[in-house]
Amino acid sequence: MKGVSATVKRGPITAAEFRDSNFLENAYLEIILRQPGVLAVLAFYEGFAVKSIGSGDFEKVAAVAEDFLRSGQKMISDMNMGGLDQITLEAGDKKCIVAPYGDLCICLITTGDVNLGLIRIMVRLLQGKKETDDHAGNIR
Repeated sequence: MKGVSATVKRGPITAAEFRDSNFLENAYLEIILRQPGVLAVLAFYEGFAVKSIGSGDFEKVAAVAEDFLRSGQKMISDMNMGGLDQITLEAGDKKCIVAPYGDLCICLITTGDVNLGLIRIMVRLLQGKKETDDHAGNIR
């Protein structure tokens, strides 16, 4: 009909959509970026930024994050610790979190006072891993 348009409203994002490993939508990066203390989020592959949101030199961050990830993987292999979930680097007034995500990796740059527990849960949800709460406030 002329002059009539319909807008489809999208409901809240589901956990399955949030961790869809086939495609990392900008909406997922935006959800993480909206968390207090998160300055930038990027997805990278082989040291090259694929998607990014926030502010920063993403090409440089992707290259350094790739080196960081490879070093971490070598360390856990040498120490027989299993698979890599996340790496967190704390320095000065910022933090860097790097985690594998399907064929990509994600890197978050945050302030020093970010709620790492919340960020950890969001990254694990994105990776498709389930967290459980033992009702004492401990996530396992």
